[in-house]
Amino acid sequence: MQHTHSEASPRPGRSPRPARRTRKRKVPLCPYCHESDEVIPILYGFPSDAAFMRAERGEVYLGGYEVTPYSHYCKRDDREF
Repeated sequence: MQHTHSEASPRPGRSPRPARRTRKRKVPLCPYCHESDEVIPILYGFPSDAAFMRAERGEVYLGGYEVTPYSHYCKRDDREF
């Protein structure tokens, strides 16, 4: 009877490293002003403390509890899209 063995991982005792993200997330153009420099994502649901801090810094827009079909917000035009 032969024993089968699994191949050793590249890093014994540890799981393989997760893939790194090398590209930045593509920000869509605002359909109203056709710019992307003031476009931020919309967060729905009850925000955490970190989400409140991000909203204060202008990194995200708090969309409330009810999810709408909009995923981004333009700070320049004050509109969701």
